Amino acid sequence: MPRVGFSPGGSPPEPPITQPKVGKMRLPNMERSPGDPEFNRVMTEVTPRFNLGGFRGEGTPKFQLPKVALTPQALESPKPLTRSRPTMGTLVVGAEYYDLVATVGKGTFGEVTQGWRRSTGEMVAIKILKNEGHHGRVVKNELRLLQALREVNTEESHVVRFLESFGDGACTYLVFELLEQNLFEFQKRNNFLPLPVRHIRTITAQVLAALVKLKELSIIHADLKPENIMLVDHARYPFRVKLIDFGSASIVTEVCHVKEPYIQSRFYRAPEILLGLPFCEKVDIWSLGCVVAELHLGWPLYPGINEYDQVRYICSTLGLPRGELLCLKPPGKEIAKPMERRKYAFSSLDQLAVHCDLCGMVELVKRMLTWDSHERIMPSAALKHPFISLQQPRAHQRPSSSSSSVTSTGRTQLHAGKA
Repeated sequence: MPRVGFSPGGSPPEPPITQPKVGKMRLPNMERSPGDPEFNRVMTEVTPRFNLGGFRGEGTPKFQLPKVALTPQALESPKPLTRSRPTMGTLVVGAEYYDLVATVGKGTFGEVTQGWRRSTGEMVAIKILKNEGHHGRVVKNELRLLQALREVNTEESHVVRFLESFGDGACTYLVFELLEQNLFEFQKRNNFLPLPVRHIRTITAQVLAALVKLKELSIIHADLKPENIMLVDHARYPFRVKLIDFGSASIVTEVCHVKEPYIQSRFYRAPEILLGLPFCEKVDIWSLGCVVAELHLGWPLYPGINEYDQVRYICSTLGLPRGELLCLKPPGKEIAKPMERRKYAFSSLDQLAVHCDLCGMVELVKRMLTWDSHERIMPSAALKHPFISLQQPRAHQRPSSSSSSVTSTGRTQLHAGKA
């Protein structure tokens, strides 16, 4: 891995903005005295160009010229001002320079900054990770998986494009293409309004394509959530997304079960993780099902405050798991008085159909959200589902005239029931 040097940043001081010079004018080459008529004629033609008082805030200048020999010269053009790009610092990697422009995010293992790559003139995202202790092992794991992903077509697979890595003694730097914003920030800027179903379909199909490619490579993402689904360039390519952040990812053959995990964010954590069971890449399908529901509701489907609370919410919509799946540790004191955090307290996932008036989407979500991972739909099969392929049977369609009234009524009732 190439080593990196760092130079502190800060913008160089701006050059003072001064009045441009008007120039110098010299009289015709002739020997004259102030009393000479020819001298007075020449001075009458030349003196208006010497508005020295305008520069000093004075009136018409009074001066006497000695006997001189002057020749006319062209006026000088003012030099254009140049301003440099403000930076926080510069990373020097061999002959390459990265100017760090702004911090765009911080997490457990490091931060992400926006940088300017001088050799290409492109803006990039630089993930700065600490090398110490457990963080160092996470960095090595992520770098190993990113190297495997470099061989895939990131545009077709909807996975972030990894450019290069380098490091110094304290940190490792991972350079990616710069994407616009994640889905959580997009929702936040839109006041967490429910996303139209047609846009949910577009996003879901792209994330499924990413999961199909990850399955081919035997990679489990293990942290799929709105924050890790990025809009590429919403103005130019509406709702085109890519999957990011492989810091929690792993190879299927290298995992069996996790006892005390930080794997998957709680709201999107699969039952097999919550119950301490063996797991596979289908944990990502569970997470995607939760994301699909959240994009439509504008609120997490299962916003548990802890793992016990999470299981309680899941039970409310899926019922109790079968006995052979129950390995959950007993609840602690922290959950003695559970607090309702759901905005929409469904007793069944079928109620989503009333809320969104689209049975196709709800049927796909139900295939994604199953207690038993063996019953969960595969990414390749999900891409062929009628909701994604738009081959929805007519029998499942409802009259569009009832859509707004049913949806509005359902939302009002659910919002009124929020504790």
